[in-house]
Formats: sequence, C-alpha cells, structure tokens
Amino acid sequence: PGAELKREERGMGQKPAKAVLAGLVLLHAGLLIWALMGTAELLLGNVPWTPVTNPLFPPLMLAGHWLSVLYTSIVFLLGTFYRWPLTPPATVAGYVAMALVCLVETTQFLVHDGRWLAMALEYAAYIAITLFLFGSAAMRDYFGRKART
Repeated sequence: PGAELKREERGMGQKPAKAVLAGLVLLHAGLLIWALMGTAELLLGNVPWTPVTNPLFPPLMLAGHWLSVLYTSIVFLLGTFYRWPLTPPATVAGYVAMALVCLVETTQFLVHDGRWLAMALEYAAYIAITLFLFGSAAMRDYFGRKART
C-alpha cells in the first residue's frame, strides 16, 4: 500500500505540470523567434519586417540582449525535448544573463515610466519559472533529477 500511495502522490501534479511545461515551451519558442529576428536586425540592419530591436540600445547592448535570449531559449527547448537533466540550471543561467541585461537596459537606456514595473515583472517570471523547474516533483521526474533532502 505504501508504494501505491507514493505512485499516486507523484501522479497528482503530473497533468498540471505538463500543461505548464507546454506553456513554457511555447513561451521559449516565441522568445527564440523574437531573438532570431532581433539578431538578424542587428547583423543585417534592414529587414523586411517591423523591427523588434529597441533603437535606444547600442549595438553591444543589443548583442548581449539577443545572445542571452538565444542561449536561454535554445537551451530550454532542446533540453526539454531531450529531457537533459541539466536543463533547469542551464536555463536559470540564461535567466541570470537576461536579468543582468535587463538591469543595464532599465537603468542606463530606458526612459519610459513603466520601465521599473516591466523589470519587476520580468524578474518575477524568472523566479516563478525557476521555482517551478526546481520545485516541481513532476519536473524533477521529467528531467531525471533527484530531489535534495
């Protein structure tokens, strides 16, 4: 009976966790498309779509911006597809880079009134996703990681 109970407890959060993971896959796929568009704008200058690059940022800032988003989205998507056990920490490393870029952009270049709220929401998203990737038993199972006790 104890083993059956453990299996049931593990299965209780599987469906909602898989739905959240599917949403994160869509989010990171969107980030990848956005980063590819921004990188193309940075490298080519003129592109046939409405630019997604902020004209307030200098080229070096944009390079850091787009590279951090490319890294994070690719690591998350490939890591999730292959169930790579290091996906959570590798993704968090990308979030740290993105958060640092956001801090510099917000404090040094952006001028709109909503910049602090935007930064706070971005940081909150990174924290929530990190807690989900590390705190969810379903994600530990998915990525083949063991919980630390």
